[in-house]
Amino acid sequence: MVGTDERRRAQRFPLALPLEVKWQENSGQVQEPATIRDISATGVYFLFDRDLPLDSKVEFYVRLQMEGVPGGNVMLHCVGSIVRIDPTPGDPAHVGVGARIDRYRFLRPGEGPDIGDKPVTQ
Repeated sequence: MVGTDERRRAQRFPLALPLEVKWQENSGQVQEPATIRDISATGVYFLFDRDLPLDSKVEFYVRLQMEGVPGGNVMLHCVGSIVRIDPTPGDPAHVGVGARIDRYRFLRPGEGPDIGDKPVTQ
Protein backbone atom coordinates (compact mmCIF):
# COMPACT_ATOMS: atom_id res chain seq x y z
CA MET A 1 0.00 0.00 0.00
CA VAL A 2 1.26 3.48 -0.87
CA GLY A 3 1.55 5.89 2.05
CA THR A 4 -0.24 9.25 2.04
CA ASP A 5 2.99 11.20 1.58
CA GLU A 6 3.96 9.07 -1.44
CA ARG A 7 0.67 9.77 -3.25
CA ARG A 8 1.00 13.54 -3.03
CA ARG A 9 1.70 15.28 -6.31
CA ALA A 10 3.46 18.29 -4.78
CA GLN A 11 5.66 19.02 -1.78
CA ARG A 12 3.77 20.38 1.21
CA PHE A 13 5.07 23.23 3.33
CA PRO A 14 4.11 23.63 6.99
CA LEU A 15 2.61 27.07 7.38
CA ALA A 16 0.45 28.43 10.20
CA LEU A 17 -1.55 31.28 8.64
CA PRO A 18 -5.11 32.52 8.88
CA LEU A 19 -7.36 31.32 6.10
CA GLU A 20 -10.85 32.51 5.15
CA VAL A 21 -13.06 29.68 3.79
CA LYS A 22 -16.16 30.36 1.68
CA TRP A 23 -18.77 27.80 0.59
CA GLN A 24 -22.43 27.52 -0.39
CA GLU A 25 -25.17 26.19 1.91
CA ASN A 26 -28.94 26.02 1.36
CA SER A 27 -29.28 29.27 3.31
CA GLY A 28 -26.72 31.04 1.13
CA GLN A 29 -23.01 31.68 0.99
CA VAL A 30 -21.05 31.21 4.23
CA GLN A 31 -17.57 32.51 5.04
CA GLU A 32 -15.60 31.64 8.18
CA PRO A 33 -11.99 31.73 9.44
CA ALA A 34 -9.72 28.70 9.72
CA THR A 35 -5.99 28.06 10.21
CA ILE A 36 -3.68 26.53 7.62
CA ARG A 37 -1.54 23.64 8.78
CA ASP A 38 0.24 23.03 5.46
CA ILE A 39 -0.04 24.06 1.82
CA SER A 40 1.28 22.99 -1.58
CA ALA A 41 0.76 24.00 -5.20
CA THR A 42 -2.12 21.50 -5.45
CA GLY A 43 -3.77 21.52 -2.03
CA VAL A 44 -4.16 22.90 1.46
CA TYR A 45 -4.80 21.27 4.85
CA PHE A 46 -6.46 23.44 7.46
CA LEU A 47 -8.05 23.24 10.91
CA PHE A 48 -11.70 24.18 10.97
CA ASP A 49 -14.55 24.14 13.49
CA ARG A 50 -17.12 22.37 11.28
CA ASP A 51 -17.42 19.43 8.94
CA LEU A 52 -17.85 20.21 5.27
CA PRO A 53 -19.17 17.47 2.99
CA LEU A 54 -16.62 15.70 0.82
CA ASP A 55 -16.53 17.06 -2.73
CA SER A 56 -17.97 20.41 -1.53
CA LYS A 57 -16.80 23.30 -3.68
CA VAL A 58 -14.93 25.90 -1.62
CA GLU A 59 -13.06 29.12 -2.08
CA PHE A 60 -10.35 30.22 0.30
CA TYR A 61 -8.27 33.31 0.80
CA VAL A 62 -4.78 33.52 2.30
CA ARG A 63 -2.78 36.67 2.97
CA LEU A 64 0.90 36.03 2.25
CA GLN A 65 3.72 38.27 3.44
CA MET A 66 5.89 39.27 0.47
CA GLU A 67 9.00 41.42 0.36
CA GLY A 68 8.98 44.12 -2.28
CA VAL A 69 5.18 44.23 -2.56
CA PRO A 70 3.38 47.48 -1.68
CA GLY A 71 1.85 47.00 1.76
CA GLY A 72 4.09 43.96 2.35
CA ASN A 73 1.52 41.31 1.50
CA VAL A 74 -0.53 39.77 -1.27
CA MET A 75 -3.88 37.97 -1.16
CA LEU A 76 -4.08 34.49 -2.70
CA HIS A 77 -7.57 33.38 -3.81
CA CYS A 78 -8.02 29.63 -4.40
CA VAL A 79 -10.94 27.59 -5.72
CA GLY A 80 -11.16 23.87 -5.07
CA SER A 81 -13.02 21.08 -3.34
CA ILE A 82 -12.94 19.16 -0.07
CA VAL A 83 -11.15 15.80 -0.40
CA ARG A 84 -10.59 14.78 3.23
CA ILE A 85 -11.94 15.35 6.74
CA ASP A 86 -9.97 14.09 9.76
CA PRO A 87 -10.77 14.18 13.48
CA THR A 88 -8.16 16.11 15.46
CA PRO A 89 -6.99 14.06 18.45
CA GLY A 90 -7.22 16.03 21.66
CA ASP A 91 -9.29 18.78 20.02
CA PRO A 92 -12.89 17.66 19.47
CA ALA A 93 -13.96 21.22 18.57
CA HIS A 94 -12.01 21.13 15.29
CA VAL A 95 -11.45 18.88 12.29
CA GLY A 96 -8.61 18.71 9.82
CA VAL A 97 -9.78 19.50 6.29
CA GLY A 98 -7.91 18.62 3.11
CA ALA A 99 -8.87 20.61 0.02
CA ARG A 100 -7.65 20.25 -3.54
CA ILE A 101 -6.72 23.51 -5.28
CA ASP A 102 -8.19 23.52 -8.78
CA ARG A 103 -7.18 27.08 -9.63
CA TYR A 104 -5.77 30.14 -7.93
CA ARG A 105 -4.98 33.78 -8.56
CA PHE A 106 -3.29 36.62 -6.78
CA LEU A 107 -5.61 39.51 -5.96
CA ARG A 108 -4.85 43.19 -6.23
CA PRO A 109 -4.65 45.31 -3.07
CA GLY A 110 -8.17 45.91 -1.74
CA GLU A 111 -9.63 42.79 -3.38
CA GLY A 112 -10.80 39.89 -1.22
CA PRO A 113 -11.92 39.74 2.41
CA ASP A 114 -10.12 41.17 5.41
CA ILE A 115 -8.36 38.28 7.08
CA GLY A 116 -5.88 38.03 9.88
CA ASP A 117 -7.71 40.55 12.06
CA LYS A 118 -10.38 38.07 13.23
CA PRO A 119 -9.97 35.34 15.81
CA VAL A 120 -8.79 32.21 14.01
CA THR A 121 -9.29 28.60 15.09
CA GLN A 122 -6.17 27.03 16.51
